[in-house]
Amino acid sequence: MKWSDRSSRLEEFIANPRRALWVLAGPMMAGMAVHTVYMVVDTAFIGSLGKQALAAVTFVGPLFFVLIAFFNGLSTAITALVAQAIGRGDHAEADRIASSAVTVSLGLGVFFSVAGVLGGRFMLQALGAEGEVLVHAWAYFEVISYTVPLFFTSAILRSVLAGEGDAKTPMYIMGVATVVNLSLDALFIFGLGLGVRGAALATTGAQVFSLTLFAWVLLVRKNSLVRFRLSALGYHRPLVTGLVAIGLPTAAGQIIMAMGMAANNRVLAQFGESTVAGYGAATRVDMLVAMPIFGLASAAVAVLGMFVGARRGDLVRSTALYVYRWVITLAVVVGTMAYLSSGVVIRLFIQDPEAVAVGRTYLAFMLAMYPLMAFGATSGRILQGLGYGVPSLIITLVRVLVVGVPIAYVAVFAFGAPVEAVWASLLVGGICSNVISAVWVRRLVWKRDPTVHVVSRDSGSAGSGRS
Repeated sequence: MKWSDRSSRLEEFIANPRRALWVLAGPMMAGMAVHTVYMVVDTAFIGSLGKQALAAVTFVGPLFFVLIAFFNGLSTAITALVAQAIGRGDHAEADRIASSAVTVSLGLGVFFSVAGVLGGRFMLQALGAEGEVLVHAWAYFEVISYTVPLFFTSAILRSVLAGEGDAKTPMYIMGVATVVNLSLDALFIFGLGLGVRGAALATTGAQVFSLTLFAWVLLVRKNSLVRFRLSALGYHRPLVTGLVAIGLPTAAGQIIMAMGMAANNRVLAQFGESTVAGYGAATRVDMLVAMPIFGLASAAVAVLGMFVGARRGDLVRSTALYVYRWVITLAVVVGTMAYLSSGVVIRLFIQDPEAVAVGRTYLAFMLAMYPLMAFGATSGRILQGLGYGVPSLIITLVRVLVVGVPIAYVAVFAFGAPVEAVWASLLVGGICSNVISAVWVRRLVWKRDPTVHVVSRDSGSAGSGRS
């Protein structure tokens, strides 16, 4: 691909930033919608095996979330770094970042695979899983542990495409992979009678399929802007700097969220399996609300990254305001629709009346939480696109471990409060973290030039020459 062709996408994005945002956000939302449909159907399949099976997958959630945290942190950093390099017109640097990221992803994948295989069962017990629930949970997580490198590598290839402004290709690949996953779900869970383990095997099969397609697009067909080079597979200092500045804090923030999920599950376990299962089913409804919000916020990472690389602070600010308006509107509208239909949706996952009642009450509290979630998540994504990872980490830390979890534990264990106290603690944590988010974004985006941080870091990176 010629240099002029590789530069044309940046020029198009600068000429019409709002259109650029939706060009990326639309396919991302569609991809998340497909993934959400998969999660809904997959959970319904597992729920049909009984509430023990659904509770088991809920206990696996925090461990799986730790894995997601690391490859999301890595992906966010790669997306931002590739976008910034393309914004500067430094396409050779974008190639080096993408190539070196593959090596990092494989190394992390192998590390977490070994950790999961050796310690996964003990971690599930520590989270409160026991008896038949523990048996089901380990049957699921053991299979996932062996295939972690596939998840990491696939996430990296997807993030490279997002960083160069291509969201359609990942959408198509993930859409086809989802169909494969659901087909294998039906075959392994019901056709072969493998139960919860069958669901994990189906997920593994879909990952192999999607990774094969990504590799074909990027390495064989070579129709992307970024080029992978064997000579750049090793250590690359600007990549490591970016991973430390953006990826590591992002991953740490999501691990804190996983810790919060684990702590909440520990508290909810005091109220019985029906409560845990009802919460697990209701969080699937959360995905329906989060889908458009996170699609738009994730698109902002790539778009703002390009504008920062091009040193267009004016476009950073105007685009950030535009994203805020849309995500808060979506949170209110979609959140209300989700709550009104929650009775029907939750029963797709679990028929137990007590579990359904728990899920509906949780979603009633979330009506107030969704706009807070939209503002906080978008603030984090905006700052990540600008090259800041620590603010998002601090915001998450305050919301989950400083405010939310302590309130829930004190309320339930010290005062014997009902389960509604857990939902209220999430709301209080969201309010506190949003105040911090607003202050931080105002200081870093509106009180100073939002491109200064990235320009300063770039100028100190040796060997990142311009093309």
